Amino acid sequence: MRPSKRQRGAARAAGNYQLTSELSKRCKEAKKEDFKERRAGVLTEATEAGRSIRNTGLDFANRMTEKTALRRPDGTITSSRRVMEKAIYDFNSDLFDSHVHFPPYHLREDGYVIPSVLPSEVRHAIKSVKNRTAPGPDRIRPEHLKNLPTALVNTLARLFTRYLSECKVPSQWKTSRTVLLYKKGDPQDIGNYRPICLLSVVYKLFTRVILNRIERTLDEGQPCEQAGFRNGFSTIDHLHTVTSLIEVSRIYKMPLCLTFIDLEKSFDTVETEAVLEALGNQGVPTQYIRMFRELYSNFKIRISPFYDAITIDVRREVRKGDIVSLK
Repeated sequence: MRPSKRQRGAARAAGNYQLTSELSKRCKEAKKEDFKERRAGVLTEATEAGRSIRNTGLDFANRMTEKTALRRPDGTITSSRRVMEKAIYDFNSDLFDSHVHFPPYHLREDGYVIPSVLPSEVRHAIKSVKNRTAPGPDRIRPEHLKNLPTALVNTLARLFTRYLSECKVPSQWKTSRTVLLYKKGDPQDIGNYRPICLLSVVYKLFTRVILNRIERTLDEGQPCEQAGFRNGFSTIDHLHTVTSLIEVSRIYKMPLCLTFIDLEKSFDTVETEAVLEALGNQGVPTQYIRMFRELYSNFKIRISPFYDAITIDVRREVRKGDIVSLK
């Protein structure tokens, strides 16, 4: 028979601390067993449905990491959900607020006329969209795009052409449903939760079309030391180089110093105008830069941790979940 919290409470009220300790231990063991059984059941269901075991396991782990308490800026711990909502709002408002005065990048007129988006470009971009990714606020899934008839593909091509020529996008793309995924460390530290934007799949399809057009220009402007997120390059090459250096230094007994830099909140603290300036310096046509400025202006994220949705204005970041951010 499994113990219950009610039995443990009764033992504590009766002053039987030895029984209370024993029941607490058995409650923890029962909780672990329930967790294992539930996880095995979820993974079995995923296997039978043909879903990714790895993604299902990660999703299950994130769902089980509940925010039962958070540390406030003054160091005190709170378990009040209303207070935790306030702490989440304050932290993310400060995170996504620009702290540096960066002058607006002056767009140079280069006379470049963006060609119309072809249906073949849309089809090619659709093939690159990953299946079984979380939908955005519009609830459209990647599988829906991959089953589009030709008529709707042609319609998307016409819409994307209009967005590029007018530099205007739907207002729905200006708001993202955002979830906080626990990374590691102290679960009571709000800084240990990664905000992930669940963007519209159609939005990501649109930016994929743009990236396919400017990717070669971006790659050619990168130094040879940059291996991540580039076609024909791999960080494995750098790992092999570092391993070889370590082996040589040991063989010949030579001093070797290595420095590893991990940038905190690297995606969330990038100034938008700095990105636009970098694109211009690499030779990206002005109309595409103007389009990115439109995509990132007046953007908001919406987080629903407990009771009410928290809306936060975003004045800096490159969005996790958007393929363009990796470039």
